[in-house]
Amino acid sequence: MDEIPVTPFSSTLVESPVHSSTTWLMSDDHPSQQKPKADILAMPERLNEVPEWLRTLLYRFLRLKQRNWPAKTVQRSTRQLFSRLNHITSFFIQHFGWWEWQQLAPHWLEDYIDARLREGMSPGTINWDLINFRALCQFVVEEGYEVPKAILKLKVLDTPQRLPRPLSSEQVRRLERGIQKAIAEAKTESGSMLAVRDLTCFYLLWHCGLRISEVCSMRLIDIDLDARKLLIHNSKERKDRIAYMSDTAALAVQQHLAIRPDPNSIYLFTTQHGALHPRSLQRRLVHYSRQCGVPVTTQRLRHTFASQMLASGMPVSSLQRYLGHENLDTTMIYAEVSDPLLRQDYYQGIATLDSGSVKLSMSESGLTHQRTLRKLVEELKTPGLEQSRHDEILDLILANIR
Repeated sequence: MDEIPVTPFSSTLVESPVHSSTTWLMSDDHPSQQKPKADILAMPERLNEVPEWLRTLLYRFLRLKQRNWPAKTVQRSTRQLFSRLNHITSFFIQHFGWWEWQQLAPHWLEDYIDARLREGMSPGTINWDLINFRALCQFVVEEGYEVPKAILKLKVLDTPQRLPRPLSSEQVRRLERGIQKAIAEAKTESGSMLAVRDLTCFYLLWHCGLRISEVCSMRLIDIDLDARKLLIHNSKERKDRIAYMSDTAALAVQQHLAIRPDPNSIYLFTTQHGALHPRSLQRRLVHYSRQCGVPVTTQRLRHTFASQMLASGMPVSSLQRYLGHENLDTTMIYAEVSDPLLRQDYYQGIATLDSGSVKLSMSESGLTHQRTLRKLVEELKTPGLEQSRHDEILDLILANIR
């Protein structure tokens, strides 16, 4: 592969002239009126400070990673990955005089971990540095360089198994009322439009379980109000998927569309500079969080949606597909928070110890019975269901009705 020079640039990112994008002019356009677009594949300027023997491979590794990132996040992801790799490679150069790949030794990594722990860095953050450095080393091996095998087998630190912290029903309702109050008490038209937009974003996060990036980049062509359906385009795993809207969320979208400031924009949520930026939405949520006394983030609203859907009986496999998780293990974390079967087993057991819990045990049994019947009926509608399974489900439904 031909080496591409990395040349200094005046901005935060360095742009390679070989890869700079070409601006095509229409016949009646004047060159002076064309504003050059920023190169989203530009490299961080600090890459020029890396020693040349390391810089070339690091540059090519970053380029390889960029091809797998969505355009809307590639700049941020490039900065983050370079920053992590620069942390660990700079440490090795400063403390061990590192100048070739064969020098790498396991005790270097141990010293790096100890130094970061002394700085107060969490094991999870350190693990990301180690994982990314291991990926770089694997790339270097594929390029024909020798790297000690112990480095390729490095193990990450043990981290606490923390569960998601969804909002309680009371908290999420309080937040909802707080945003609705902002609409009702808005003193200006712009203030009212802003609050309506905020409420729409809130429902897309809570009722639809979308990520903040998916909300901010939502396009009009991806919204089907009649079918209450959303096309999530090029999401986190670079996959398209379908999401659905509650009636409340769909109504909020309609109300926002009727008053949004730029009716010609391709995006649902717009600002003077284009699509709504995630940081702007985060700041708005912080504003309502302080007003309502609810510790909320966009990710916590997604956790709340997932936990509530599981608690209402949605199968984990369906939730995995809906949320766009690549691995089922990611979705199973929510099952640890909302496990109706575990809840039922607990109340059935505690009823033998605490007579006051008998009513709760009976209530849980009734809810579980209803969910079981609902799941059986849904499975009965499955296209191409084998006759033997069809007959088995009918027998189970009849047995549960009697």
